[in-house]
Amino acid sequence: MDINALIQNFGFPISVSIACGWFVYKMYTNMVKENATREERNYKVLEKFSISIEKFADVLEGYNKKLSVIENDVKEIKVIVNK
Repeated sequence: MDINALIQNFGFPISVSIACGWFVYKMYTNMVKENATREERNYKVLEKFSISIEKFADVLEGYNKKLSVIENDVKEIKVIVNK
């Protein structure tokens, strides 16, 4: 159905309302598709960040253990020096 026939059958205001409704529907469906794609991409990035944070936490834990050993060594050296 072409635009002229639509306007002749239903009138201009109704034809414009139908066109606006179709436009809003197309915008909505495109927006939903884009949002789904964006969400999937964000979930993948979030998963990578989670893995990185877990690795970083493990590294920090290792450094904390090493620091505790160094602190104990320094305390022992202080005890020996202060005798």
